[in-house]
Amino acid sequence: MSQSIGVIGDGFGAAALVLHLSDAAPEGLGGVTIFGTGSLGSGSAYSCNTPDYKLNVRADTMKIWSDNPLHFEIWAEKNLDDPKALCSAGKFYQRRDFARYIKSCLAAAPGAERVSRVAERICSARPLSDAADARWKLTTVDGNNYEYDHIVLANGNPEPIWPCPISLPENDHRLIRSVWRGDWHKHLRSTSDITIIGGGLTAMDVIYVLFQAGHKGRIFVVTPNGMLPPVQTPWKVKPAYKWPHCQTAGDVFKVVRDVVGSDWTETSWQESFESLRIELNDVYQGLSPKERNRLMRHLGGWWMLARFRCGPHAHTAACAMEQAGQLQIIDGRALTLDPYQDKVQIALADGSDMHSDYVINCTGPARDELLVSLLDEGFIQPSPTFRGLDVSQSLACYKNKGELWASLSAIGGMTGGSLGDIVAASSIARQARIVAERLTL
Repeated sequence: MSQSIGVIGDGFGAAALVLHLSDAAPEGLGGVTIFGTGSLGSGSAYSCNTPDYKLNVRADTMKIWSDNPLHFEIWAEKNLDDPKALCSAGKFYQRRDFARYIKSCLAAAPGAERVSRVAERICSARPLSDAADARWKLTTVDGNNYEYDHIVLANGNPEPIWPCPISLPENDHRLIRSVWRGDWHKHLRSTSDITIIGGGLTAMDVIYVLFQAGHKGRIFVVTPNGMLPPVQTPWKVKPAYKWPHCQTAGDVFKVVRDVVGSDWTETSWQESFESLRIELNDVYQGLSPKERNRLMRHLGGWWMLARFRCGPHAHTAACAMEQAGQLQIIDGRALTLDPYQDKVQIALADGSDMHSDYVINCTGPARDELLVSLLDEGFIQPSPTFRGLDVSQSLACYKNKGELWASLSAIGGMTGGSLGDIVAASSIARQARIVAERLTL
């Protein structure tokens, strides 16, 4: 591996790439440079500073190496003293401890010490020619320029932005735009009313933190589907479901309906669901763009809710607060946020409004401005389906229809529109292995 490689992003995807490059060609890691302002491997998911943010999957499913699936669990048993991690569904460790694990893996990886770090964000990436194997020029927000033979997009998740117009200052203490670092709750009054916008896993983190802190005020969750994620069960791995040939979204939907059944609270339901996921991406990629869009339009929201189950700790907290009447789930969307005396007024899509002392944004990551600029300038192509960019199965980005960049790859959720269910750590680690093997051929 004699080529120079620039990795845009320093989260889990970047760290997994370094680890797999170390396995494939440790002598070449001196040509790798990683751009980002965080700790390598932490990213937005694991760079939190609270013990109350836990992994939403059990330890044995957090895999960097497919041929060593229990590596994290074994490390955790040796290095962590966390008796609260264990529950009936398995071991759910703190997210910040998974960051410690990644750091220890990097410290033990041959050649990883030769990787260069640039603590700056990239704002521009441009090819130096029209050739498929063109070198790339990267520009940072500080105006510094770098050139590389190959670029890997491992941007991860940009911090959330508000999903609706706001007429308060962005830094108003009543608005909490991002909770990913975990220090947002320190200035809240314990009796304050809180409205959470968004009802996914980030909302569950917030609910658990408030529960652990003994919060006394009311908590409202505004979410379009009117429900919180289901809880992880003590499911066991079943053999991959052998999918029949599916040509349409209807074919896929029929299989899912027939295989999983109706009660998603049952352990058997999750076992069947997980067996479907193993070869789902092959099925998804076999559909036409039109059918992929139909599938995501009719099944996507439900699938994501079932896919991203919350950990038992957060689920127990939410149930307790809901049963006590402290937590209320509101089926709706926020249209605007406005000042109202010393509170925030939230206007909802159904014409009603509500008032809270604080509003917390749990709507998920924003769009990535670097990817937007690459798409707008035509250097990469959008996925022909619902989101992300167009990539091959080997994670090479499409230069235009039918032609791939030999010098540009992508890892992570941005590839989901092309490839399917690509979000979890184990999925991203598999992508990192594929790119590492291609770079070291």
